[in-house]
Amino acid sequence: MIVFWLSILIILAFVCVIFYQTLKKNAVQKEENADLKFYKSQLSEIEKDIAKGAIGREEAEQITVEISRRILKNKNQSLFKSSFQSANSRLKFAIILGVFISFLSFGLYSSLGSLGYFDFSQKNRIEAAKLLKEARPSQQEAWDALADEKTINTPEGEMGEIITKLRKISQERPNDVTGLRYLVRTEASLNNFENAAIAQMSLVKLLGEQVLTEDLYQLAELMVISLNGYVSPEAEALFRKVLAKDDDNGGALYYLGLMYANLDRPDLSFEIWRKLLNRGPDDAPWVPLIRNQIMEVAWRSGKNRYELPPETKIPPNGPTQADIEASDEMTADERQEMISNMVEGLASRLASEGGTSDEWARLIKALSVVGDSDRAQKIWAEAINIYNNSPADLRVINNIAKEIGISR
Repeated sequence: MIVFWLSILIILAFVCVIFYQTLKKNAVQKEENADLKFYKSQLSEIEKDIAKGAIGREEAEQITVEISRRILKNKNQSLFKSSFQSANSRLKFAIILGVFISFLSFGLYSSLGSLGYFDFSQKNRIEAAKLLKEARPSQQEAWDALADEKTINTPEGEMGEIITKLRKISQERPNDVTGLRYLVRTEASLNNFENAAIAQMSLVKLLGEQVLTEDLYQLAELMVISLNGYVSPEAEALFRKVLAKDDDNGGALYYLGLMYANLDRPDLSFEIWRKLLNRGPDDAPWVPLIRNQIMEVAWRSGKNRYELPPETKIPPNGPTQADIEASDEMTADERQEMISNMVEGLASRLASEGGTSDEWARLIKALSVVGDSDRAQKIWAEAINIYNNSPADLRVINNIAKEIGISR
C-alpha cells in the first residue's frame, strides 16, 4: 500500500518538473525569437539605406556594431528576466497543477477504487478463495444460522391433515421409501425446502447403493435452495458425485458455477456458465438464471467485452395478434368460448407432450381466470407430481398457485 502511494507521488512530481521545464523553455524561446526578429529587421533596413545612399559605409558599420551589442545585451537580459521574473509564476503554476491533479486523482480513486484496500494480487486472491472454500460452514451450521428465520408452512384443511400425517408416518416408518418420496414432494410444494432436504437425506441413505443420480441431484438442489443459494461442502460433494455419473448434467454445473461466484472465483464461474449458455437449450431451467448473473461475473473476472448470446424466443402458447383483433368483434359468449378452447388446447398439449414449468403455471392461472378453480388445483397437484425432482420448477408452480389463492 505504501509503495503504491509513494510511486504515485514520485510520478506526479516527475510530471510537474517536466511541465515546469517545458514552460520555461517555451518562454525563453518565445522572448529570444521576438528580439532576434526585431534586430534582424533593423539590420536589413541598414542594408537598404546603404543601397539608397541614405547613410555612409562607416556610419552603417557603427550602427551594425551597436545593434550587435544590443542583441547580446538583450539576450542576457531575457535570460535574467526568464530566470527570475517568470520563474516564480511558472513554479506557482506547476504547483497549482500538481495540487489539482492530486485532488482529482484522489477523488476518482475514492469514487472508483477502494480506499484503504491493500494490494491483492491474483495469486493472493486465489489463495484467499481457497481458504474461504475450506472454511465455509457446513450444511447443518448454515441451517442453524438461519433457524430464527425458518418458517414451516402447514396449510389448513385436507392438505394440512395430509402433510401432518405424512410427517408422523415418516417418523414411525423410517424405512418407507414411498412415504419418504411423497413427503419430500409435499414439503417442497409448500416451500418447506429444509424439511424436504432432510427427508431426501433419509431417502438417499435408505436407498444406499441403489440410489439414483436424480435422487442425489434433488438432494443437493434442495440443500442449496433451502439456504437461499449457498452451496455447502456437502452439497458440492453431491453435485460432483452427480457429475461423476453424468458429466453433462447442466443443473449440477450451474450450481458449481454459483459456488465459485460466491467464493470470489468469478473466473471459474464465468467459464462454466459461458459453456452452459452456449450449449443451451434455451428452455433449460438454469439458462435464465445464468443470463441474469453472467454479466456481473464476466465483469468481475475481467471479461469486459463479453456479450450475451442472442436469446431464442420460444413462442408462447397463447392467442396471436389476429386472435386478439378478432375477439373485439365477438360477443361475450363467443369470446369466452375462444378462451376456453385455447385453455383446453394448452391442457391437451401438456397432457400429451409435456412442457415447461412456466407453461404449467400459465395453464393453472388460465383455469383460475376462467373460473375453474377446482380444476386449477388438480392441475397444480399434477404439476407437482411431474416436477417433484426439480425444486426450482416446483417454486415456479407453487408461486403461481399462491398468487391465485389455491395454496398458502
